[in-house]
Amino acid sequence: MTPRIIVCLCLATLGTTTTAVAQEPTTAKYSQKTLLKNWALSRCLAQIAPDEASRNDANATAAAYLEFGHQPIETYEAIDKLVVTFIKREYAGSTKSSYNSMKCIDLFHSRDLDAIVRTNVGGPRRSK
Repeated sequence: MTPRIIVCLCLATLGTTTTAVAQEPTTAKYSQKTLLKNWALSRCLAQIAPDEASRNDANATAAAYLEFGHQPIETYEAIDKLVVTFIKREYAGSTKSSYNSMKCIDLFHSRDLDAIVRTNVGGPRRSK
């Protein structure tokens, strides 16, 4: 191989090499509404997680959203109760499954969650 080809191959490789760089989450930029809805989804995912590592990750994610939230603890307690009602739902489909992920997605888009969020978000910032 000629030196020129070697240099070209090295340069081509540089363009495709990626390095994992830790990035800060964008959590601080979310609205209070988004934080609450994301918290609800995270709590739901934690409760349906098939293993401890997934459960711990979802709970840590929920904790991060809670850290930036400004609603009273009662808001989060109400959402937790709603999470339980969605997880207890019985879903059926053409494929045998518990459809737990679907339950969490349905929770995220539910009118019930929107009502809790609407009631507890707005106006001046509330203390934790």
